[in-house]
Amino acid sequence: MKSLDYKRRQSFAIYEAKRKALQAVATNQNLEISLRWWAQLEKSKLPRQSSLSRVHNHCVETNRSRSVLSFYKLSRLQFRRLASKGALPGLRKACW
Repeated sequence: MKSLDYKRRQSFAIYEAKRKALQAVATNQNLEISLRWWAQLEKSKLPRQSSLSRVHNHCVETNRSRSVLSFYKLSRLQFRRLASKGALPGLRKACW
C-alpha cells in the first residue's frame, strides 16, 4: 500500500497545476458558459488517482494508515510509545 500512496502523491504533484487552472476557469462567472463547460470536461478527464482526496497519510515507522498525527507523521501507537520513552523532545506526560 505504501507504493500505491507514493504513486498517488506523485500523480497529484504532476497534475496539481493543471487541475487548479481548470478549476479557476470552471468557477469564473465572468467567462462564457461554453468555456467553463469545456474546462469542467477537461478536469473530468484527469486521472482520478491524481486527486488530493485520494492521498492518505501513513505512519513513517509502521506504515499504519489509521489514526496518524499529521504533524509528527506517526500513528497514535508509535507516538505514545516514543513519548513515553522520552524520544520526542519537548513532550512529557501531563502531571497532576
